[in-house]
Amino acid sequence: MNTTQSQFDAQQTQFQQQANTSKYNFEGVKQNPPPTGYAQLQSRRGPGPTRSGPTGADRPMTSIKAVVRNPQSQEQKQVKIDKVPDQSPESNFKQQEKEINQLLEASALAKIKGNLSEALEKAKDAVNKEKLLRRQKENMNQADSINIELSFTVAYNLANQLQANGIYQEALQKYSDIIKSKIYPQAYKLRVNMGNIYFQQEKYSAAIKMYKMVYDWLPPTSKEMRFQVLKNIGHAYVKEGKFDDAINTYETIMKGNPDFQTAFNLLLCLYDQGDKLRMKDCFSSMLGIEIPGYTENEEEEMNQESAFNDPLREEIKEKKRIAIDILVKSAKLIAPVIEEDIIDGYDWIIETLKESYFPEVQAEVEICKAMAYLKSKNMDKSIETLKSFERKDKIMMGRVATNISFLYFLENDFKNAEKYADVAINYDRFNPKALVNRGNCLLVKNEFLRSKEQYLEAIGVEADCIEALYNLAFVNKKLNMFNEALQALEKLQTIISTPEVVYQMASIHELMGQTKQALKWYQVLLTKVPTDPNILARVGNIFAREDDETQALHYYSESYKYLPTNIETIGWLGIYYVKQEYYERACHFFERASQIQPKEIKWRLMVASCYRRMGSYQKALKIYEEIYQDEPRNVECLKFLTQLCKEMGLPYEQYASELRKLEAEEYAVNYQIEPQGGYDPNNGGYDPYGTGQSGNQEIDITSQTRRGVVARPQQQVQQQIQNEDDWGADDLGDGLMPV
Repeated sequence: MNTTQSQFDAQQTQFQQQANTSKYNFEGVKQNPPPTGYAQLQSRRGPGPTRSGPTGADRPMTSIKAVVRNPQSQEQKQVKIDKVPDQSPESNFKQQEKEINQLLEASALAKIKGNLSEALEKAKDAVNKEKLLRRQKENMNQADSINIELSFTVAYNLANQLQANGIYQEALQKYSDIIKSKIYPQAYKLRVNMGNIYFQQEKYSAAIKMYKMVYDWLPPTSKEMRFQVLKNIGHAYVKEGKFDDAINTYETIMKGNPDFQTAFNLLLCLYDQGDKLRMKDCFSSMLGIEIPGYTENEEEEMNQESAFNDPLREEIKEKKRIAIDILVKSAKLIAPVIEEDIIDGYDWIIETLKESYFPEVQAEVEICKAMAYLKSKNMDKSIETLKSFERKDKIMMGRVATNISFLYFLENDFKNAEKYADVAINYDRFNPKALVNRGNCLLVKNEFLRSKEQYLEAIGVEADCIEALYNLAFVNKKLNMFNEALQALEKLQTIISTPEVVYQMASIHELMGQTKQALKWYQVLLTKVPTDPNILARVGNIFAREDDETQALHYYSESYKYLPTNIETIGWLGIYYVKQEYYERACHFFERASQIQPKEIKWRLMVASCYRRMGSYQKALKIYEEIYQDEPRNVECLKFLTQLCKEMGLPYEQYASELRKLEAEEYAVNYQIEPQGGYDPNNGGYDPYGTGQSGNQEIDITSQTRRGVVARPQQQVQQQIQNEDDWGADDLGDGLMPV
């Protein structure tokens, strides 16, 4: 037993020594008590056996005991070994080159984001650092290790950033310095950049010179770049107006590397020259240009809804879309000129397109043909052309039905217009134009609420549909929902600001009684259409209502200058000068009005009144007599003739007799009295009221009138003449008649 204990103690000592010399640290290890549940279980079972031996000493710890490490204490005892940085010149040079590359990247990114000034500053910093690095290498006799590519990139980036910032002279100097340096063998290509600068400066001859120098230096193997340079040369020739040289350049490109944009540029030059035959040849050659990667199988796959759209297929779609757009523009350009009639031109284009693989272009051209019929006011042919799509292309039917609906609407055939609007919506439920057409048909039927729903639905489909927004504002104006109308117009104002939109805003503010806001928007409108006489007259009318006659006179005078036939403007100006007692100028306007409306007696009466006020009684009398000859039953004319003849001492009994007779008839009509008067020889005149008294005597009427006692007839005539004589002091009424 003792031997066994001794061996055990020796073994334990050996283990302890190994533990002390091992790489593990057990100083922080502590023996933890058993869990609480175990302690409770032990208390129920009673005291168990202990690890103590017979002598009561604890049993020694064995290697089976769990090891628990304290990371914190371990980290504290770990020895940290710092790396010694490399201080060699090569390492320093590499670090500087890394910083220069970072500046180049930062400069390029700033340019992409539009921060041109920051990009230029980064480029300058990169140049300065590269110069410093190169100087250090030369001082240490390491010129052979100078990074030529880095030097070129830094210099080119600075020139490029100067060009982007519009500092052209410095940019040209930097490009020249790079090209003159013999250490950059490919630097001659930078003459293209120099040519671009000259092009932007409109120095097209210098630009062509630079482009040609690059073209001559380029090897035949660089076909793509050679054709790109030729395109620039052709553009410069066009800018100079040398269309023959431009045509030769573009034709060279079309023979070697044709593309749709170059073909369109060539077509524009031929259009300027008026060469019909070559225009046809150019358009035919455009149809033979291939789209890279596009085949008939590819077309079938793209038309399938389940087709997978990868980036390459999206790029092919975009190229085809651009080609279709250019072909449609080309067709619209040459159709009116290649034949004697525009319809014949479109027919030739349609026949040519039948042999191509662009059916979309053919459909577009047929729609253009229908629009050409519309412009020539041949509505039947236009509708017939569009209806042909019902038998040809169901996909285009929605768009075509929209156009047919619009055509019927122009013809005031609202029933068919609504019918085809419904057809278009059935083909495409989310067609905003068709919804607008349906709303318009409902609007003309005075179904304002239903019309409003259609416009709102169209806006829900296409938030920037200007037709829907404008018509929504208009229908809200009809419904007296002025605030909603203004909301629609304000949204439309952010999309497109046209005179119509501004006018509606001004008109609605005027209807709401917001005169200041209305004047504000009318003033904005006058900045867009400063010579519109109706707007000028409306602004003058607002100032007149605000009793600002100075401003009113200004705007009415401007309106008269641009439209001297507006009766409202002429009448206001005449009345204004009468109030100011400028009768000669007032007479000018009234004479102008009488020329415009020769059958309107009131203008001639106003002219005569002006002459009478100026003291030209003979002229006034002559005009009154002319009016009397044309209109012998005109009461106002007879009044003034009677009064003027009295003042001039001329016979007036005839005029007075006619006047009393007309007044009697008017009196009888107004008061529902049966005329009983007649000629009374005893009284020496006409008795208008059948009282046995002459017209110069007083008369009282009581039971025979509704108003009781009335004034004497002679007093009434004089009072009316006096009122007539003071018409210039009254405000201008709607009819401009003196009261």
